[in-house]
Amino acid sequence: MQKRTFIASILFGTLLAGTASAVNAEEIKQGGTLSVPIINTGFVDNYNPYTTKDLLHGIMYEPLMVFNNMTQETHWRLAESAVYADDLKSITLTLREGLTWSDGSPLTAEDVVFSMKLTQKAPAFDQKGIWSGGNLTSITAKDKRTVVFTLAEADSTFLWNLAAYHIVPKKVWSSVEDVTTFTNPNPIGSGPMTEVKYQKPQQMELCRNPHYYLEGRPYLDCITMRSYNDNSQIQPALIKGEIDWGSNFIADVENTFAKRDPENHHFWYPANEAIHLYVNTKEAPFNDLKVRHALSMALDREAIVDIAAYGYPTVNFNTGGIAELYQPHIDKEVNARFRNLTEYAPKKAKQLLDEAGVVDRDGDGWRDMKNGEPFEFDIEVVNGWTDWIQVVQMATEFYAEIGVKANVKTVDWSVYDSNLKESNYKMSINWSMVAINPILAFQEYFDTSRIGKTWHAGHGVNSPEIDALIARFGKTGDAKEQQSILSRLQEYTAENMPFIPLYSNPVWFQYNSSKIAGWPSEKDPYIQPVFYDGGKRVMILNNLHLK
Repeated sequence: MQKRTFIASILFGTLLAGTASAVNAEEIKQGGTLSVPIINTGFVDNYNPYTTKDLLHGIMYEPLMVFNNMTQETHWRLAESAVYADDLKSITLTLREGLTWSDGSPLTAEDVVFSMKLTQKAPAFDQKGIWSGGNLTSITAKDKRTVVFTLAEADSTFLWNLAAYHIVPKKVWSSVEDVTTFTNPNPIGSGPMTEVKYQKPQQMELCRNPHYYLEGRPYLDCITMRSYNDNSQIQPALIKGEIDWGSNFIADVENTFAKRDPENHHFWYPANEAIHLYVNTKEAPFNDLKVRHALSMALDREAIVDIAAYGYPTVNFNTGGIAELYQPHIDKEVNARFRNLTEYAPKKAKQLLDEAGVVDRDGDGWRDMKNGEPFEFDIEVVNGWTDWIQVVQMATEFYAEIGVKANVKTVDWSVYDSNLKESNYKMSINWSMVAINPILAFQEYFDTSRIGKTWHAGHGVNSPEIDALIARFGKTGDAKEQQSILSRLQEYTAENMPFIPLYSNPVWFQYNSSKIAGWPSEKDPYIQPVFYDGGKRVMILNNLHLK
């Protein structure tokens, strides 16, 4: 059977095996340490990539490939190519020649097969649902460099999922009894920084992989991760030059950071994910569409962006689930039809609540549900995420104006993570999927196989028809049909409002160029500068070097 590569332009546009923009290697200095901030409660002796909040992906563990949503390139990493069969029911993935682990032992197709099957045995690690989705029937190693994925049905989107999975050494992990509690005390990796120089509660340093597959990379010697409680602690650390790369909200960044050293203090805030208030529609009165509409129309999005977020995000009036990042795919007709749902209309919001029977029954100034219980709920947000805390605080104030009592509830990441996945929330602020195509965002929102595995699918709005529609996208190579599917998914989102759109977030990216060069920027946008995305992180790490 004739084969065709994943990078066929008839399906996805030309995707290249490109690398990040770089200076001539002869001009680049080797050495130096990059310092980055991490918001957490401290580091522990755990190097399991699946239980460390993706902290090690792209640092200790190299991805198979990186899909660059900014340039539409595919950057091949451990893999050198991937080929779809004509019927889109199998993929042949070929690894680079001569790959090794950081201890010098061979990294082969057997490691890839083992790593993928590991996530079948440990469903919590099946991050993109390649097994729970039911379409993957087998993974086999054809030889030392070749892996074949066999699908039950055609799916042109399947490969996009593989970049998120961690490739781990079979020789170590095959003897682990419980991989979900395994802390991987003597880590062997494949990424640019694999050697643990030290690990303390407030600081951890990883250094260069002595057997990295890219000759001369990384240019830097080490990366130091520093623990901070919240964004407010990171701001002075950036100003003082204690950290080089900031990935967090910084209040009034122009004046507090950039103007203090215009030559070396920089920031670049390109478009990123859509931010929503996710609503648990399985609980009353959120199961009433009128209530969800009212809670949306009660919010002055422009005021929230200007005051709570210092004007950096872009207000999102789109009701179809996607925002600025996916601008070419937004269905203008759908948004025009449902635009009233995101307009600031507190009087209409009150009217809708009255019609839903959510009224003040005891004269205390706060609305009650039909059964007489107070309509009061918490909006969950991660402790230390100061920009989102301010956004949620403003949301509660707008809700108070229509007689709805909402509270800011700050929680640790682990609680936030599990509550979103397990639908253990009333309302929670969260982002949406950033990907090379918005179909992956809709998979995260609505595909029933994603329930319990992602932060975005616990809202309770799902249907077999939508599952089938999402699956149909991957079975066609017709661009018009794919856009028609995306339009219907936007319409379905607007009709059901499982989450309340707020704004399109920028990528929070600040950097200090006094010691280190090679940063992505508005002038050199070689990749979206997201630290908390392992694929994008590895591209940047391989491009940074001493000045």
